[in-house]
Amino acid sequence: MEQTPKSANQTVPLKNETWRLALQTLWSIVIGTLISIIIVLSLSSLMVSSIWGKLLVEFFCLAITLPLLYGYMWSQGDRDANFIQFGRMEKDPWKGLRASLLAVIPCYITLVLLALSVVRVIPFDFMPAYRLLNAPLWGFINMVHPNGGAIPHDAVPAQEATDLMPAIEAMDATPGLGWGAFAVLCLLPLIYVVFCTLGYRFGLKRFSVINHLVYKDDPEKIAARMQKRQNGRKGR
Repeated sequence: MEQTPKSANQTVPLKNETWRLALQTLWSIVIGTLISIIIVLSLSSLMVSSIWGKLLVEFFCLAITLPLLYGYMWSQGDRDANFIQFGRMEKDPWKGLRASLLAVIPCYITLVLLALSVVRVIPFDFMPAYRLLNAPLWGFINMVHPNGGAIPHDAVPAQEATDLMPAIEAMDATPGLGWGAFAVLCLLPLIYVVFCTLGYRFGLKRFSVINHLVYKDDPEKIAARMQKRQNGRKGR
């Protein structure tokens, strides 16, 4: 029985490729969230002092999370560039964008729950849980809505300690989350999307920001390092 020879340019389809990228990107977000929770709890005193404290905490959180996302997407773009070069798959520069949009769906699910809390469909204030589940963006969230939760809270008077209860400090009344602030919160997950999209596109073009910063005055070293990376992938 004769076999039809495969074309040299025949592509090899990859199963659930976009979903695989999305799931790994989501996993990177989860890792960044867990680390950010530790950072936020350790530096929580900075966020109540000034806007600079919130920015500092946000810097530490994003300095952990964004490199995880960007680095993974860059490596996937670089890998796909190798497949494309040898005709094993078609070029898809928007794969990173699609995967990152899928990966941030859980972020928008928390926003839906937050909106339901604002209109009091959910019988509790979801804002504390929303901050926790979106810990890499905690500093930005506190700048958008610095005081209070999703719903207004009345002032709490101070109470002296008793034999059964500890002392309670007085708390001012806090406003609920406004829809303008909610709209801004909806834009925050797009930070992940932007970095993932850029990471994949730069990887696809084999453009390394680090290489161009370190070897900016020596293009021959950049080319040699990229060639070494490419040769290593050929040997796999």
